[in-house]
Amino acid sequence: MTDSVLIIGSGVAGLNAAIECANAGAKVIVVERNPIVGGKLAAPMTDATAIGDRAEGEKIPLFDALAENNNIEIFTMASLESIDGGPGNFTATIHERARFVTDACTRCKLCRAVCPVVLGNEYDAGLTFRKAIYTPMSETLPEAYVIDIENCLNTPPNYLPCNRCVEVCDDDAIHFDMAFDTLHERHVGAVILAPGFQVEGGAGFAELGYGEHPDIVTSAELQRLLESPGPTGGYASKPSNEEYPDKVLLVLDYLSRFGLYIAASQAHQLIKQDVGTVAVLVLAQPDTSVGPDEITRIAAETGMEVRWGMMFRAEASTDDQLQVSYEDRVARKYVQDFFDMVVLCTDVSPPDGLAEVAETVGIELNDDGYLATDGTNGDGIATSKPAILVAGCASGPKTIRESIDEARAAASSAIERLDPRVLSGDAPDTAGAPAVEPKTERPPDDMQQQIEKLLYALIGDAR
Repeated sequence: MTDSVLIIGSGVAGLNAAIECANAGAKVIVVERNPIVGGKLAAPMTDATAIGDRAEGEKIPLFDALAENNNIEIFTMASLESIDGGPGNFTATIHERARFVTDACTRCKLCRAVCPVVLGNEYDAGLTFRKAIYTPMSETLPEAYVIDIENCLNTPPNYLPCNRCVEVCDDDAIHFDMAFDTLHERHVGAVILAPGFQVEGGAGFAELGYGEHPDIVTSAELQRLLESPGPTGGYASKPSNEEYPDKVLLVLDYLSRFGLYIAASQAHQLIKQDVGTVAVLVLAQPDTSVGPDEITRIAAETGMEVRWGMMFRAEASTDDQLQVSYEDRVARKYVQDFFDMVVLCTDVSPPDGLAEVAETVGIELNDDGYLATDGTNGDGIATSKPAILVAGCASGPKTIRESIDEARAAASSAIERLDPRVLSGDAPDTAGAPAVEPKTERPPDDMQQQIEKLLYALIGDAR
């Protein structure tokens, strides 16, 4: 038996599980396929106040807490290659891809300035641009820049038709001679699978007007605008002219419990920013997970207006507004209204590569394509393989609170698989402690701080 736990994925579930295990004295190996940790909450993890009400009072791990914990080892741009053995004594092989930038990187931005390759920044939902050598956000873990080698002009590595970034790097941090692939072997007692989910793009919303006007955005794009470490410093603004909207419509093409949770969260954030009218238009009947009473309750709590319609269409109008047309299914009449922004709430799906993860560890997928859980014990974290656990959205869409609850349960179960005689003795006596200090309410007079963040983002230093 070992004193280590392997965690696949570094979103809110994966990192909370990592903190719980590390605080209990276990060694933790986190494997993340992206260049930085954090998943969908990577931006809020840089700022204790940025998560706002989305966490429903729960504690979100910050990058500082992770970087300072000696019990946590993090592999980014990595995946699980294979796993052998059984509970208490697994041997995991981790495949790590080259970053081509070492920890000597000081984030001086000189390389970014000279890189000729410009791409959409997927971490900002395509709202901003990045270079082939880049950092997704102003603060990341790891801190070093990364080279998108598939889009770099130096492909294959060391072909060097460009080499501009190397020439300006005074820290000697860029090395195209790094091994493209590296394998690492770790012995672990349990595995927690927390690879999260992916958000569908807006391509499927073309018939609703997406792509025809910049103020018709997806919910993923709106969320990045609402996050303070984001392109606009945390304020919703119209992409067409950067003015603040007074009337916003969120459109739900399919109403599930998770979709309603996202829409309600964003509606609440918009209302807190003094958006005059926030309406939610539902274009389909709710599924069995959402009842009319719950919809009414959430609408009352958030202050959003719920409309039921069909045959929706949004298009440009005069006065920098959008004309929205739909058939009201309650009043049974055709409605035309005007909004400053229209938000198309995109669906979520299993992340890319989830089937390969399931095959590697030898467990099944459920009917929706997520990881299947063993329902016999009712905790939602066990699988058909002992000591192979799941947490968060790996088994289906969940709220932040639900993901954190599962992460804690998975961490507790994983620790039971470890030999208590070999758990590290240098861990703090904080088993079960929150990931960060309790969140304090933002004081009402911090507008200057928010304006500074906005200006910081606008002048480009945040990139």
